[in-house]
This record gives sequence, C-alpha cells and structure tokens, in this order.
Amino acid sequence: MELKYLHVNEKQSKEELFISQKQVSMLRKFLAELIRNEVLIINTNLGLEIYYESSNDCTNIIKEVLAIIVSEKCDADNCFQFISFQNENEIQRFIDDSIEQVAETPLFFSYTKSMSNQLELQYESNKKLIGKLSNIWSEVRQNLYIKNVNIQKIQALQGNFQDIYINNVKDELLKELIVEAVDRKHMN
Repeated sequence: MELKYLHVNEKQSKEELFISQKQVSMLRKFLAELIRNEVLIINTNLGLEIYYESSNDCTNIIKEVLAIIVSEKCDADNCFQFISFQNENEIQRFIDDSIEQVAETPLFFSYTKSMSNQLELQYESNKKLIGKLSNIWSEVRQNLYIKNVNIQKIQALQGNFQDIYINNVKDELLKELIVEAVDRKHMN
C-alpha cells in the first residue's frame, strides 16, 4: 500500500479553518472505516491535509464526503482546490515546494504549532502514518537546508515529531533509552 495525500484549500484565501474540528473528527472516522486503514487529517490555516494508505486512489470519495460536510457553506468544487498525490516522492516534492514559499513567514510558525498539536492528539490512532510523515519531513528539512532556506522552524517541527513519539512510549526504560540516544545524537 502506498501513502496518499490530498491537500484541500479554499480558492479564496481566508485566515480561518474551513471546517470545524468536530467535522474533521467525523470525516476521519468515516474515512478510516471506509478505507479500513489509518487516516490522518491536519486542519490548519494552510488548508486541510488528508493522509492515508491505500492501494486505491480515494480522492473522489473524499471529495464527495467533504462536499456533504461543507454543503451548507458552499459547493465544494467551486470553493475548494484539490491537489492529490499518490506516493511519498510526490508528497515530498509538494511539501518541499510549499514550505520553501512560506518557511520564513509568520504563517509557517502558526502552521507548525497547529500541526504539532494535531499530530499529538492523533498519535495513538495514526502511529504508522505519523512515522512516515516524520520521514518525509526529515527529507524536506535536508532539501531546504541544501537550498539555503532557514530551517530553524522545520527543525523545531522535527523535534516535535520526536517528542510526540517519545511521550507516547509506554515502557519507561525504553523511553529513557530513547531520550538518552537522542541527547547523544544532538551532542555530536
């Protein structure tokens, strides 16, 4: 199964989320049952990010479900732009390009903060997807470093990925060993 990503944003840029957290929760539960796999949804001021693993492209199904959710607000095809990616390489290139454009703006700080909070809340139900996303962000960080883009905020986000993982380790001895290993890595 391949990692898939659907990015949804409003055609008319707004400073607010276009669906509520309650609607995100409903959408995630419905899609997880439909796809029968983990579904990670990040709802930020940059748009709605939907990650899932499937051998099928579920873009049209997700669009239809989202259209029902936002039907009172507007027609989904007229209000939203949908960008679909079917593998990790495409996802990484999109994130590289997107982050390069906003990495040094205040918008990016609020994005990373919101994303980190949502990842922590969804960790238990999306461990595998969050792990894959962490790997993608490591590559993004490397690519932007090569392009001389300020990666300080991205490093902070990568640290948040580590913290989320470490904080959710149940075995205290294992947690202590991981913290020690991460500390040594940062010392070198």
